[in-house]
Amino acid sequence: MATLTAEQVNQLATHFLDMGTEIDNYRQQQYDKLTADERDKMKDLVSKILDYSESLYTQSATLVMNDVQTSLITINGVTADIKTTYKTLQNVQKAINVAASVVRLGAAVMSQNPQTIAVSIGDLAQTWAA
Repeated sequence: MATLTAEQVNQLATHFLDMGTEIDNYRQQQYDKLTADERDKMKDLVSKILDYSESLYTQSATLVMNDVQTSLITINGVTADIKTTYKTLQNVQKAINVAASVVRLGAAVMSQNPQTIAVSIGDLAQTWAA
């Protein structure tokens, strides 16, 4: 079985949250038409769905932190390359693109969102390699 990425797990968590919310909305809209047992059953099911969502978000955050650790290794390499070769770049657009990627990485770090940070580091590495 394939391993899910942090982004995929995050998307699944969002889907579970959305479905749980819609099911609970239905339960609330139909409250008077449902029996007490039906209301309780739906409430329990919604609770389980939302628990799964929360667990998936937690798992996603853990996977993102693993991605960030790997990304930090990547940024170490890119930083070393930039320090030694940036001044010799012949392509002005690449110099601008790299600088813009560094700014986006800074914004990601300021957001304190590990997933955004990991993506920004990957984008910087890709921009540098291009």
